[in-house]
Amino acid sequence: MAENEKDPKIFWGSASKMNSGNAYGYFVHNQMLKEYIGRIVPLYEHKDAKNAIIIVSPEFYINKTPDVANFLFTMFEGTTLPKVYADSIQKADFLLTPSTWVKERFSAYYPSERTFVVNHGVSPDFTYKKRKYPHKKPFRFLWIGAPNPRKGFEEVSVIWKHGGLFNNPRFELYLKTTNLNTLQTRGNVILDGRNLSKKELIALYHSAHCFLFPTRGEGFGLTLAEAMRTGLPCISPYYSGVTDFFDGIVGYTVDHKLGGGTVEFRGTGMKEDTTICYPNVDEIANRMWEIFNNYREALEKGRRASVRIASRFTWERSAQTLVDIIREYGG
Repeated sequence: MAENEKDPKIFWGSASKMNSGNAYGYFVHNQMLKEYIGRIVPLYEHKDAKNAIIIVSPEFYINKTPDVANFLFTMFEGTTLPKVYADSIQKADFLLTPSTWVKERFSAYYPSERTFVVNHGVSPDFTYKKRKYPHKKPFRFLWIGAPNPRKGFEEVSVIWKHGGLFNNPRFELYLKTTNLNTLQTRGNVILDGRNLSKKELIALYHSAHCFLFPTRGEGFGLTLAEAMRTGLPCISPYYSGVTDFFDGIVGYTVDHKLGGGTVEFRGTGMKEDTTICYPNVDEIANRMWEIFNNYREALEKGRRASVRIASRFTWERSAQTLVDIIREYGG
């Protein structure tokens, strides 16, 4: 990339090494945004830069990167910030958030005029698949998430046990989680705790007929966006970060209630009490049957979802938006 005097001099001040569990979003975000920004402007060593992009969870933003404008790209899934988060973000010169919802939550702790929304993108590797109703194999419902309650595995388990689906040969539930390193099958439930390559993950999306995302709160909701990009009919509450890209036109929304709960940080021992979303379990079950019984309509929603993500939520667009912000406000 040839240097241009008008280009913002950017130092990449972070890297996420973990690519599973709650760290998956940060890992993908670091990897993809760095790659696509590097296609627009050159990246510099710290000593030659005027701006730093730091993509980390706030508790890891220990010290401000010196002598440059700090653009901290971060998020939180609850409605109130833990004190360590609220204190940490004050060090940044500017905040970047992946969704409008997160920006609105942060506004109680940090000036809105110095906070900007830069949505995540989805790699074009997550290709659209034209699906058909499965006549000779089970109808596969897919859930993907870290093994913590925020991702909704408890809701899925309740639905499967009590919604007439468990051990019904017409259906299959595929639970993809992390940190188990095993692949187990019990009745018509598959529990996959292996670390998958991107190619294997895409193949898993392609193998499914419906995606379940009963989240209690998201900074963005990358796995939902990935599923939508492949054309999967998706079920999710219309709440938190997903509202920037998900609605009833491109998927199946479910009602929810807000109440007290805990956001858990697996691997850190941290837990934080906050207000979270509780999806309506009965409505999720009804949506699952609705999709199964009218799959043609569901596939049309999936097609529209794929078009929306492919046209509006790309890493190219994210990178250009961020470069433009730094050009206007950075050093």
